[in-house]
Amino acid sequence: MRSLLWLAALLWALIVLTPITSTSAQADFKVSDLNISPQSAQEGDTITISANVTNTGEKGTYAIQLIINGEIKETKELTLDAGASELVTFTITAGSPGDYFVELGNSSGSFSVAGSFWSIFPTWVWIAIGIIVGILIILIIVLAATPPRKKQPEAATEGAVTRQWTPSDREPAVSPPIPTSGPGPAIPPTGYQPTMPPSPPTGAPTPRAYPTPSQLQTPEQFQAPMPAQVPHPTYAPRPLFSVSNLTIMPNQAKAGQPVTISAIVSNNGSEAGRYSVILRINGLVENIIELALPPGTSQPATFTVVKDEGGEYYAEVDGLGGAFTIIPLVPANFTVSNLTIVPERIKQGENIAISATVTNTGELEGSYSLVLKLKGAIESVEELTLGPGESRRVSFNLTKNIPGFYNVELDGLTGRFVVEMEWQG
Repeated sequence: MRSLLWLAALLWALIVLTPITSTSAQADFKVSDLNISPQSAQEGDTITISANVTNTGEKGTYAIQLIINGEIKETKELTLDAGASELVTFTITAGSPGDYFVELGNSSGSFSVAGSFWSIFPTWVWIAIGIIVGILIILIIVLAATPPRKKQPEAATEGAVTRQWTPSDREPAVSPPIPTSGPGPAIPPTGYQPTMPPSPPTGAPTPRAYPTPSQLQTPEQFQAPMPAQVPHPTYAPRPLFSVSNLTIMPNQAKAGQPVTISAIVSNNGSEAGRYSVILRINGLVENIIELALPPGTSQPATFTVVKDEGGEYYAEVDGLGGAFTIIPLVPANFTVSNLTIVPERIKQGENIAISATVTNTGELEGSYSLVLKLKGAIESVEELTLGPGESRRVSFNLTKNIPGFYNVELDGLTGRFVVEMEWQG
């Protein structure tokens, strides 16, 4: 009887120690001393990410994944003996400017990338600036090489006023007084000889005849001059257009959302006509609207613009300008929640279901690799693609034949289940 009791106690000890021994024989990996160098880099620089991987259990293989902003960039497999450590190094090239979150096993860190001077503006803006500068340089060279024009001397237009003197311009000769007869003897004046005026020679011009005062016209006989009649030019009727009241709604929009740009076009002329309203975005023609306006009328011109890239945009309509901002969409970002393990205790060879909910909290569609780890080693990977705001329940169905405790890790969520030994009777 006493030997039977010892045999039962020994059998009970074997049952208890068997799962413990099996559990301790599994490999267990830890990631520590994460180092990111440099933590601030320029676009295009090389960034080194390293960490120590230590196996605190038995010899085993571990797949360490480099995850940046929720996306798996690279995976390396390590085989370590019990208690061994190894330095794992990843090398990446810095991408577009921004902040980046790094996950390496159970360690995490971050680094930032600053943009270069040439990334301040898009490539087409630099091309436009280069073309404008080139045109200005050519104009300066042409102006410097062109000789200045010489000023032509002005021809004299004023002629000398000349007048030819004629004998008729002379004043008539004044004859001396002729003495008259009277009482007494006629005595000639002293110093004067009674002579007759000489007759003009043959062919000489006769003295000019001047009009008498009675022959002169009175002032009232002259007609007052009439004002000069200047003909006024006549113009053909034509349309005259003006653009006013530029509005941009909204001033800020998400990428892919419409922005409405409108202005009022008026025909201030006396004739109906057609007018082309041109919308330019950042100096480039975006759209053209044709309007037919009767005289004295106004009509709104409305444009709808959709931009997919974030940034500042300058809109111009016929000399009127304004700006609006496009906010870029948040990239795809995934979260894992609601880890369930059903059942938590199974027999050898039975199935167990491990599931969780994956949600894309970003504003863009993206792909995600959901990694299931058992005792620190990768057991299974599920690839899925989710749209913005979409959630999906992902389930892993497993079968384990080795009894023991199994630690479950699913993207930061942890749990465990037990595989019990099945006794053969």
